[in-house]
Amino acid sequence: MTSHTDLDQFVYRLVIKEEVSIVEHENARAESVKYHKRTGLPLVTLKTAMTLDGKIATSTGDSKWVTNESSREDVHYMRHWHDAIMVGIGTVLKDRPKLTTRLPHGEGKNPIRIVADSLLRIPLDTPLVTTATETPTWVFCSDQADKEKELQLLKYDVKVVRTGSDEHVDLKSAMKYLGEKGVTSVLLEGGGQLNWSMIEASLVQKVVTFIAPKLLGGEESITPISGEGFDRMTDAVQLKNISVQKFGEDVCITGYVQDIQISDK
Repeated sequence: MTSHTDLDQFVYRLVIKEEVSIVEHENARAESVKYHKRTGLPLVTLKTAMTLDGKIATSTGDSKWVTNESSREDVHYMRHWHDAIMVGIGTVLKDRPKLTTRLPHGEGKNPIRIVADSLLRIPLDTPLVTTATETPTWVFCSDQADKEKELQLLKYDVKVVRTGSDEHVDLKSAMKYLGEKGVTSVLLEGGGQLNWSMIEASLVQKVVTFIAPKLLGGEESITPISGEGFDRMTDAVQLKNISVQKFGEDVCITGYVQDIQISDK
């Protein structure tokens, strides 16, 4: 027998949540379009999901699942309304993700899949390559990447963009390229190193963090942002305009690295 509580939750998920997501979609689109118009760059949202003690995976890489089904569903709504989604080659090699949108009603829009891969290590049999004819995959690499591998990727309709002679992907050049191609918003779902590199380059404007009430522990457990980090607490990135939502027992905190002007005034 279905309880009133179960029924209420069912109605919320199918009706109220749908309406909330439409509003969020409109607001997100508005701020990204206006940001792109003002700067020529896409608005980058760093999305992470972690335990209460700040872990995104165990030391063995196990991450299924950190957050609950409701939080994960909301992430797919985020994918739906973003123009592009971005990961690093480490995530591609470890998880073999599809980075597609899976909404409850099955009518989600897939974003352009962006991969930062300096040396074109992306396997030809990974889903991001084999499905590139259905959903675009763009790989940013350095000039040092193998030209033969580039030709192989082109046969799968993967777009390859070289960003310069540096050994790493020039992320600022990558964002400029995306902006020139009309990409107004990027959902950054990178691993710790890419997330840090984007923050260090001042390319992240918005942060959305889902926090599950779990304690994982482990000195070697994986955190959402790694890299060198800042030397002093006073250098830490301070978020502004904070908002908090609950998805079941999970908490979602949204904040801005810088003020995003969405008003026409």
